[in-house]
Amino acid sequence: MLKLLAAGPLGARDVASALRLQPAVAGRHLRALAGAGLVRAYPASDGQKFALNDQLVALLNGSLVHHLSRAAAGAAPRATPADAINVLALDVPTPPETCLTCQNSNFVRAVLADLDRVLAEAQRYHTRLQQMSSQVLSAHEGERRRIARELHDDTAQSLTSILVRLRLLERSADDPLIRQNVEELRELTAGALDSVRRMALDLRPSALDDLGLLAALNSYAEKYSQRWPIQVRFTTRGIRRRLPPETELVLYRVAQEALSNVAKHSSARSAEISLSRKSSVVTLTVQDDGRGFDTSRVSPEDGSGLGLFGMKERVALVGGSLEIESTPRTGTSIIARVPIRAGNHNRSQHD
Repeated sequence: MLKLLAAGPLGARDVASALRLQPAVAGRHLRALAGAGLVRAYPASDGQKFALNDQLVALLNGSLVHHLSRAAAGAAPRATPADAINVLALDVPTPPETCLTCQNSNFVRAVLADLDRVLAEAQRYHTRLQQMSSQVLSAHEGERRRIARELHDDTAQSLTSILVRLRLLERSADDPLIRQNVEELRELTAGALDSVRRMALDLRPSALDDLGLLAALNSYAEKYSQRWPIQVRFTTRGIRRRLPPETELVLYRVAQEALSNVAKHSSARSAEISLSRKSSVVTLTVQDDGRGFDTSRVSPEDGSGLGLFGMKERVALVGGSLEIESTPRTGTSIIARVPIRAGNHNRSQHD
């Protein structure tokens, strides 16, 4: 039945004809699937239609369906630690009694078993995608670190050497016109040097690796306030030691992307970065007093909200969550929460 609906919306009579069922039986099963959220029902000109809920089917994992199939077979499901992690928090109703006692009960069990297999495969595919995403981000950060080091050690040093020689040339020149041209060239070189240093800092701040997240965020807030007409305040509470390196990197990138959005879209006058730790959860909040936006209208599919989607992906890779609180004319808050597990905590540089 679900395979039929995957090809497009169908009515109960169409499903009954394809599966050689009575229309009333097909309609009962379709309504049961709609009650579980796997199928959407909507009115049409030629009667009620049913369409597959692609998003829910993609998100449901095999353990949830296994739970349902055990209930359909009459076995008492037992909760396991894996179930507690893998089962999504969905309000799925108990299969109707008629589905368990009618002449098609074996068919219902077969559908659930087949769905169990398909969704377990989808879950494995989703896990592989997460692993690939993590590898891509790691490679991306490694390349950013390499380019930042080259800009700082090679390009910036070369520009500094050129700047020193231009100053010596300016002092030794007797012709006023030559001195003027050398002075202009020196100013251009100084501007290029500042740009290179700023790019190196944006790519990978050395303070993040050497001194930790607190120093890196504090430095970034100061330089951000100098670059943009937005006053940024940084506060911290409960952070007494270095966090795991991957957590520090993710939270720094979230703050960086959030403040970049503030400068581009918010028209804010001030913003605040706050970092706190309570028990085993670290919370980063970036809040501004800008114009805000309607979060329901942001969708990566149409090209909007890609930065927000990227932040969510980064936080999810370290087991955290990200919330976006915003309404028009009330400002925006980006809240990232990351758990610090015992194993990761021991990997911190100063633990």
